[in-house]
Amino acid sequence: MMKTYGLLEKLGNARPDLDNAMQKYAVEHPEFRLISADVGRAGMPEFIQKFPKQYYNTGIAEMAAMDLASGLALEGFKPWIYGMSVFNTLRAGEGIRTNICYQHANVKIIGCNTGLCQGPCGSTHYALEDLAILRTFPTLTLCVPCDATQAVKAFEAANEMDGPVYIRLGNGRNESEVYMEDYRFEFGKGIEIAEGEDGYIIACGMMVPYAVEAAKQLKEEGIEVGVVDMHTLKPVDKDLIFKAAKKTGKIVTVEDAFIIGGLGGAVCETVAESGIACRVKRLGVPDLFPGFGTFNDQMDHLGFGVEAMKEAIKTI
Repeated sequence: MMKTYGLLEKLGNARPDLDNAMQKYAVEHPEFRLISADVGRAGMPEFIQKFPKQYYNTGIAEMAAMDLASGLALEGFKPWIYGMSVFNTLRAGEGIRTNICYQHANVKIIGCNTGLCQGPCGSTHYALEDLAILRTFPTLTLCVPCDATQAVKAFEAANEMDGPVYIRLGNGRNESEVYMEDYRFEFGKGIEIAEGEDGYIIACGMMVPYAVEAAKQLKEEGIEVGVVDMHTLKPVDKDLIFKAAKKTGKIVTVEDAFIIGGLGGAVCETVAESGIACRVKRLGVPDLFPGFGTFNDQMDHLGFGVEAMKEAIKTI
């Protein structure tokens, strides 16, 4: 088992960490550009102050951000877009699909305030459909880092590849760190945090530390559950899913998104096509528009928190 922090034992801040990573990269790569639809100062304020000529604010116009990034990429620049996932993928989804993915433009996108992070704002500001939408776009790499440290690793890995990448953050501040030890990060290769004998929990994004906590509590009850950090949904790590399915025949998926079309959908598709006998239970946001509330309240109310994971493992 990899060494991990306890739930909320250590908090990380992806936004300032990425801000610093962008500053370092911009010094070495003057062709780097940051684009934002009027939320850049909430995410990368130091970069904007130190590199004003490498930053563009399109205003509240996400489609314009996609258009601008595509054009810059086709002219040899290295553009990154930072914006809210709900507006990136719903208002400007066609821009990502046609202007970026269809042209295989070398554009990287960071989506913030995803899932239920915008609790006080309600369903208009929740990004719950984004995983299902983005999984269907050809040529796009879709990554959901589990903590701030992994977000920086994803940023660095994305800079080393040619083609579109979408990195989905949570709120980006005061979120649980997962790993106590360093590890190799690679798109399309999930991380087996713990091996299981009685089942596996496959999680992505900010649900990974909750999955680790659920596995620890189950172990105290004599149930050995493996945990997989499936940080890349496209391409998903089929081999790791096969391993979990073959070894235990029981998988619970958990995501801070609609269970239709996201991580749960990717795992179910993989298992069904493999022919491996395995039961899968999907946890996440059900087929409804959630109301208002804090993330923890919503997570418990909608049934995808620690207790729900434990109950799902016991049920299957």
